[in-house]
Amino acid sequence: MKNNPFLTIFLLFCIQVLLVKYLDYIDFEMGEGLSLAFMCFLIPIVSIVLNLFIGESGYKKPFRYFTFFIVIISLLAFVALSYLGALGRAYQH
Repeated sequence: MKNNPFLTIFLLFCIQVLLVKYLDYIDFEMGEGLSLAFMCFLIPIVSIVLNLFIGESGYKKPFRYFTFFIVIISLLAFVALSYLGALGRAYQH
């Protein structure tokens, strides 16, 4: 996995989906804002850390672009989901 960071990110995404489903199944309440931040920013943070520690590899440049893409998508998803969550709470009252 050290040689192919794309595989690592894919496996982390699968683990995150399973973890979120499990936490939902056991009704673990960690706060709406914290869980949304966890869902949106866990993989980009791991991707940035992997990008910093990857040595000379054939995947270094494409993985850097992939990391930028993931960070931008996660920021957009966080803003959109926060807005939709706030809009939903406003309509409940």
